[in-house]
Amino acid sequence: MHEMRLYLVMSAVGLLPWAGLRAQSQKADVEQETGRLLALHQHYQSAAAMSAQGRLVEAEAKMREIVSTCHEVFGKEHPDTLVSRSDLAATLAEQGKYAEAEKENRAVLVIRQQVLGKEHPDTLLSRNNLAASLQEQGRHGEAVREYRAVLAVRQRVVGAEHSDTLDSRNNLATALNDQGRHAEAEKEHRAVLALRERLLGVKHPKTLASRNNLAAVLQEQERHAEAEKEHRAVLALREKVLGAKHADVFLSCFNLALCIEAQSRYQEALVLMERAGAGFRKSLGAGHPYTQAAEECRLRIAAEISK
Repeated sequence: MHEMRLYLVMSAVGLLPWAGLRAQSQKADVEQETGRLLALHQHYQSAAAMSAQGRLVEAEAKMREIVSTCHEVFGKEHPDTLVSRSDLAATLAEQGKYAEAEKENRAVLVIRQQVLGKEHPDTLLSRNNLAASLQEQGRHGEAVREYRAVLAVRQRVVGAEHSDTLDSRNNLATALNDQGRHAEAEKEHRAVLALRERLLGVKHPKTLASRNNLAAVLQEQERHAEAEKEHRAVLALREKVLGAKHADVFLSCFNLALCIEAQSRYQEALVLMERAGAGFRKSLGAGHPYTQAAEECRLRIAAEISK
């Protein structure tokens, strides 16, 4: 599995937009509004905790409540309403509901283009997120076009070495690889990796994501020994830096298992795939696409062993 960034993190709704907004309101009205905003903030924290614990169905329900409240309190074009809708889209994507995530991302993008303009960072964020939801649905050509458009603006506005620009190059490379354009994808991933190593260091999560993605491209080209070397290095660093139970560690186990399976070392692959599946199940739930993919792979590898 490649890794890309949706850049969406549960964000506590800002309380500042309402400060002093109704200076003429009676004290009771102000207290009511303040209480409502504090409750909204607490709902965000609750949704973020649910998401982190893999309780995605509950997180989605909570996010829908937040979106509804933000729409009522702030209006449909307010930044906090749009952030809440983006976070809802992220929660949907985490559950594999990519078509629903696409719908939310498109709606947010339209509003941000109208209100903020086509080159605003938040607008580009929405366009990136739309591309990600398209990519997850296998619509790679559309995703590549969106990623290229975002990348072009970011290179011009914030520069070639900005974190957002490198994220765009990474995401474009993953989509190119999914299209079967492996040589182009490898070139991009190597370029991003070199920049991230220099700018962020070799242990930074984004640097490790680039190494993972490079390994995936090598694997697609059946350069299994090179891919295995990269996957093992990433797994070791992630375990050291993030801890053995981090979601990125399970992703590395999954990818390394596939690489080893491709080399017909089934027993070794099975141990890693079982670890990945157990980790996904606990963190994402049994119904998540990653969990299901790991189980399908586990069964396939076990069948090879029993032959």
